Amino acid sequence: MKNQVKIVTDSTADLPKDLVLKYGITVVPLKVIFNDEEPLKDGVDIDTDQFYRRQVANKEIARTSQPAPAEFLEVYNELSKDGHSIISIHISSAMSGTSQSAKMAKEMLPGSDIEIIDSKVTSMGLGLIALEAAREAGNGKTKNEIVDLVNTLVSKIQVFFVVDTLEYLVRGGRIGMANALLGTILSIKPLLFLKDGVVQPYEKVRGKSRAIERLVQVVEDKVGSNKIKCCLIHGMESSGLEKLRQKVSARLNCEDTVVSTLGAVIGTHTGPGVVGIAFFVS
Repeated sequence: MKNQVKIVTDSTADLPKDLVLKYGITVVPLKVIFNDEEPLKDGVDIDTDQFYRRQVANKEIARTSQPAPAEFLEVYNELSKDGHSIISIHISSAMSGTSQSAKMAKEMLPGSDIEIIDSKVTSMGLGLIALEAAREAGNGKTKNEIVDLVNTLVSKIQVFFVVDTLEYLVRGGRIGMANALLGTILSIKPLLFLKDGVVQPYEKVRGKSRAIERLVQVVEDKVGSNKIKCCLIHGMESSGLEKLRQKVSARLNCEDTVVSTLGAVIGTHTGPGVVGIAFFVS
């Protein structure tokens, strides 16, 4: 019987809404808080356009918070009531306590069949894992088969990205070792990646166009002509996205390229102007 396994993730996956609906993924929102106002649920109370307008045009400073265990409990109760198994895949535990909230909710449902997995990534690195899990659930795979797949993908998924400024990563305390890149002159664009669940510096490139070129070159060096599944990520950066899309189309063997806009929670920590790639060899 199909879809006996339900896939849950969180809003930091930055999954496009059409894919969430198509594959029946449940997304638990994190929250963004401007100026100590009421928390806004990412993707529910605030969309990407509204968020970046406040962040860029109004220069408002935001912070983020994880879902409470009660929010996961409500989701798990609903999904498990017909006997479904649940695989709940979340943002790196080195970046957020979201997985811990999920685990606390699981403990409140001792009779349920729930697997909590730390993706060790975020944004569409997490999103691609959730998508593959949901596809396999739709194909009738068992919970154990899907968990094995997810764990394999966690070890394979890679995320590289270029930011306009390190200001937001520093402010949010999410920068990890990338503080080695601080103090560089304005035209230097940091090329960053996720390793062991945190942001790490890869190298420094002068100028946005060169940084995008180098971004593609790094992925190309890693995957060669192998077929990959990939997602192009951007933070309201249509020009950079188009440059990236053209280069990826010409030089990488990427099937079913997904394009994703960074949501409010990840955007809080990266700022606008981000371009990046999440990928794994398929």
